[in-house]
Amino acid sequence: MNQNTMLKYIFKQEWFKLIKNKYISLLKISGLVIGLWVFMVSGYYILHELSFDHFQEQANNKYSIEYRESYGDDYFSFSLPYPLTDSLQNNYPEVKTSIAFESKENTIYIETPNGYTTSKKNKIAFVEENFFNFFNFDFILGDVHNSFSIPNPIIISEEIARHHFNGSDAMGKLIKLRIDNKFYEFIITGIIKNPPGNSNVGFHWIASLSHYMKNAGNYQYASDLEFKCKCFIELWPGTYPDQFLSKLSEDYNRLAKLTYEPNIVATPITKLHIDKNVAKRLKIFTALGILILIISVVNYILLSTVEKTQQIKQLAIEKITGAKQIHFIVKNLISILIYSILSFGITIVAFIITKPYFPIFFKGVSDSNLDTSIVTYSLIGAIIFILVSTVFITQIIHVDQKPIDILKNKFVRGKTRKFVFNSLLIFQLIAFIVLISCSVFIHKQLVFMQESKLGFNQESLIIQKIAPEDVHSYHAYKTELKKHPSIINVGASSAPPLSGQLYIYGFIFTDSLGNQQFKSIEYANIDRDFFKTLELKFKEGTDFPESSADYCVVNQAFIDERKIEHPMEDKVELGGKEYHICAILEDFHQSSMHSAINPFVAYLNPNQITYALIRYTGHPHKAIALLKNNTEKYLPNTIFEYDFMDEKIKSSYLDEARFSNIIRILTILSILIAVLGLLGLSHFSSLMKIKEIGIRKVNGAKTTEIMTMLNKDIFKWVVVSFIIATPIAYYIMHKWLENFAYKTTLSWWIFVGAGIAALSIVLLTVSLQSWRAATRNPVEALRYE
Repeated sequence: MNQNTMLKYIFKQEWFKLIKNKYISLLKISGLVIGLWVFMVSGYYILHELSFDHFQEQANNKYSIEYRESYGDDYFSFSLPYPLTDSLQNNYPEVKTSIAFESKENTIYIETPNGYTTSKKNKIAFVEENFFNFFNFDFILGDVHNSFSIPNPIIISEEIARHHFNGSDAMGKLIKLRIDNKFYEFIITGIIKNPPGNSNVGFHWIASLSHYMKNAGNYQYASDLEFKCKCFIELWPGTYPDQFLSKLSEDYNRLAKLTYEPNIVATPITKLHIDKNVAKRLKIFTALGILILIISVVNYILLSTVEKTQQIKQLAIEKITGAKQIHFIVKNLISILIYSILSFGITIVAFIITKPYFPIFFKGVSDSNLDTSIVTYSLIGAIIFILVSTVFITQIIHVDQKPIDILKNKFVRGKTRKFVFNSLLIFQLIAFIVLISCSVFIHKQLVFMQESKLGFNQESLIIQKIAPEDVHSYHAYKTELKKHPSIINVGASSAPPLSGQLYIYGFIFTDSLGNQQFKSIEYANIDRDFFKTLELKFKEGTDFPESSADYCVVNQAFIDERKIEHPMEDKVELGGKEYHICAILEDFHQSSMHSAINPFVAYLNPNQITYALIRYTGHPHKAIALLKNNTEKYLPNTIFEYDFMDEKIKSSYLDEARFSNIIRILTILSILIAVLGLLGLSHFSSLMKIKEIGIRKVNGAKTTEIMTMLNKDIFKWVVVSFIIATPIAYYIMHKWLENFAYKTTLSWWIFVGAGIAALSIVLLTVSLQSWRAATRNPVEALRYE
């Protein structure tokens, strides 16, 4: 028999075995599909995060430049003055192209015949014409050269055009936008394709910088050192930024007359997206993708061992008739290749079907222009890994089996084979016990953050933004609202909790070793009812005195950091002015539970408020209707928008909620893979002991006794796996908790519960097969073979 004929014969033989052993084949393919799908999805997300702006032309030579102030591990970034960054290519031979632009990400309001509507997208850039030469944006209507040829031009994305301006009919329309509480008129001169989700410059609104600055009244912006904006450069190929940055720093020092050497940093545009948080997420998903893939490979190997046991006589006959070791290796390789190809095809279909649901778990992936062929290549790499690892490990398990041993059913009896087999089983059990523990604990931390009291009453509380032009009418608005019995109280602040609008006093703290650390004190302007509306508690004092010009209210964190012994007697210096402390608040959270409570100062200054806080009772819809009617009456310049505080708090933990859902799904999948393997292993165990079962039953053994005999080994391995998995899960969760300033406890019951859940799942799965074997007719068992 020549080589080609032999290969065809082996292929047909292995395909026939796959069809014949439907039960084991289904278990093997299902496990591989789950592992490959998870690996493919994880790879897709990881490649998406790593692909930001790689599609830009000459991306490797393009950089973002900014000024940084570093304090230990922390730093603050600042844009550079426009006069310094304007046309850098004319002053520095290293620079091929440069662009400078202003960007904003606040809410954009669009004027309509019925008032104002909120834009679906809120990122807008005010650019120069060479912006489109630097970044790739594809025009659907209009073009790069003519889009800025008329006054007040604006270019919009196809999504904005479709949602707000009736698609292609948007061209040439005069529109009015409200940005940062100012009104601007624009003419739509171009429509571009939606920017991809893996771009750092995903603007859906692009307007002219010069026209914007003129409308804002800054005609001298080109020479205004106070006007700072984003700057990107493209260096000539082979040029490194260090020498250029050194010269730019010198010019910045000279131009701005600085007293220190500025630290100007160039970051490749392909690395702008990869901050500390993204890097952590990538490590987590890389580990999870590989872990689930390995679990599926282990499952395949264990089930292959089961299948080999079912074919025990055939193996013995082939060895006796002279089959060599290479023959078994080729058979093994062809078998794995058949399973891999089938699993690969099913995985691709599953990936395509589930891809539309990825945005639920992964932010931005649906809009990415990522080349999915890269993910396919990664999947092919995973299959190669499966082929190599499976052939290698199965050969360790099956090597040197003597025909006489095989005919006596002595399969997997050697110490090495037994150790490898049991190690794979334990690894699989450890993995899903760890995942169960992590899933429960991550959910516990999420619930802890969402339900923890932030130091104020977050229920039945509405936040409403007030336009600057309407601040003078706020008192009348507040007075009218408080006449209604459904309104308990109304307060105001320039920065209510979770608004992200806090002002800070920053200062540098130097410890005894000379290490510098940036520290901040948060402050806000409020009215007299702010404390009552939030239902904050005082440790000392109660409120501002009638004459409040030189008084402030602070929290306990402020007192602790300043180490003030007699706070109600001493004066404190803030922003170059001295104040008396008239009251001390119990600490409350201005931000989410991610951040520690910072020192906080409140000033009584109702003329500088930007938000109203309304505490209501009864049905929220009635309160909203009341607010809307009175806003239209008393706050004509305010666009009616509101947030419920409890919903705002919940939305601040969306990333954790997504992560919790991902871990929960991966846990379910890992359990499913383990169950598939256990079904096969229990089937294997019952086959190995089928004669023993028959003999025991003939001698009067009960069904429960036989089931105990069959289950005791797997019970032992679950206990061993639990002992190993617990410290691993504890370490992983301990490291994950370092991301949070406030965290739940690593409760012992989580690990015990995970162990019990794992044991229950395992015993339920194995007992099903054991019961079938234990209740089998003993005569049939004794006839086996």
